[in-house]
Amino acid sequence: MPDPIKVFNLVDDDERETLKQQVEQAFREAGPVKRSASSTAAETSAEEEEDDTGGLAPGETVRLTPFEDLIGIDPSVYRQIEIALNSGKRHLMLYGPPGTGKTTLARRLAGILNGRKWALITGSSDWSSQEIIGGYQPISGGSIKFFPGVLLRNFDRPLVIDELNRCDIDKVIGPLFTVLSGQATMLPYRLNADDVDSPQYVILPTQKIPTDQHEFAPSVHWRLIATINSIDKAALYQMSYALSRRFGWIFVDAPKDTKSFIETYLEKKAGGKVGMMEGNPPLAQMWDAVNEVRTIGAAPILDALSALQQIAPGSDLLTGPKGELRSAYLDVFDLFMLPLLDGIMRHEAEKLAEKVVAAFDLNEGSEEADGLQRRILSVAV
Repeated sequence: MPDPIKVFNLVDDDERETLKQQVEQAFREAGPVKRSASSTAAETSAEEEEDDTGGLAPGETVRLTPFEDLIGIDPSVYRQIEIALNSGKRHLMLYGPPGTGKTTLARRLAGILNGRKWALITGSSDWSSQEIIGGYQPISGGSIKFFPGVLLRNFDRPLVIDELNRCDIDKVIGPLFTVLSGQATMLPYRLNADDVDSPQYVILPTQKIPTDQHEFAPSVHWRLIATINSIDKAALYQMSYALSRRFGWIFVDAPKDTKSFIETYLEKKAGGKVGMMEGNPPLAQMWDAVNEVRTIGAAPILDALSALQQIAPGSDLLTGPKGELRSAYLDVFDLFMLPLLDGIMRHEAEKLAEKVVAAFDLNEGSEEADGLQRRILSVAV
C-alpha cells in the first residue's frame, strides 16, 4: 500500500518549516516547469512564424492586390482594409460567416505588413489573462515570478488571434484596454514578487527604446488582427463596445454570385475556360438554398468541389447530376454542409430540403429524397 498522505498543521512553526523544505526539495527534483498540452495551446500556436523577410516600413502606405487564390472575396474587403490601416487604425477585426477566408486573409495581411515575422493563436474558452498578458508562476525556492503571456512575448510583431470570440474577450485582453486607448497601464505584478518596494510591471502604449526591466512596450510593427465568426456571436463571448471601437471592423461576406464562383474555380482547376450553362449549377443552387437559412462561406463548397472531382473525375459539374453522380452530391452535402446547419428552425429545414431535392434532381418521394429530408430535419430544432 502507498504511504499515507502527510497532513501538516500550518499553525505549528516546525511543521510549516518542514512543509516549505519539502516543497523546495520537490521543485529541485522536478527541474524546470513543464507545461501541459492544454496550458500551452496559445504558446504553441504562437510559434507559427518564419524568419523575417521584410514587410512594409512604418508609416508606408498600404496597397493591397486581391489574392487570386482567395476566390469570392469582395473588392470592398481589400478597399476597407486599406482605408482602415492608412487612416491610422492599427488593429483590425475580420468578421463574417464561417468559411469566407477570414483566417487566410488575416495571415496574408500580417505577412504583407511585417514579412514572415508574425504570430498566430486560436481563441479558446480556457484562456485567462494569464495566458495572454501574463501572471505569476512558481519557481524553484518556493517563490513566484511574473512570466509574460503570448501577447507580451510577441510585442514586436503582428499577432493574429483567430476566432477571438471563443475566449472571454474582455477578461482576456481587458488589461490592454488602456493601452489600446493610448495610455500606459500598470499590471498587478511586481518585478520582484517578494519585495513590496519592487516596481510593478507596466505596459506602455508606444515603442520605447530602451525599456526598463519592468516595462513592456510594443514595437512599431505590433498590431492585433483578429477574426470572429458572426454565426457564433450570439452563443459565444462578445466584446464590449468600449473595446470593440479600438478595432477597425471589416465584414468578409460569402460570395454573392455563387454561379460565377463555381465557374471561376473550375476554370482555375482546368487551366482555361469551361463550358457555361444558362441556369445555376447544382452546387450553386444548393448553396443559395443553404444561404437563405444560414449564410455559409466558400470553404465547404471548395471541399465539396474537390471531393466531387475525386469521386467522379471528368464529370460535368455545371450541369444537372445524372445517375451515380446524384449519390456523390448527396455525400458531399452530408459531409460538408449538414454539420453547419445544426440548430436551424424546422420550417427552414423543410424548405431547404425541398430546394436541395430540386437542385440535385432527385425524384420526390424517392428513397434518396426522403433520406435527405430526414437528415436535414434531424439538425433542426
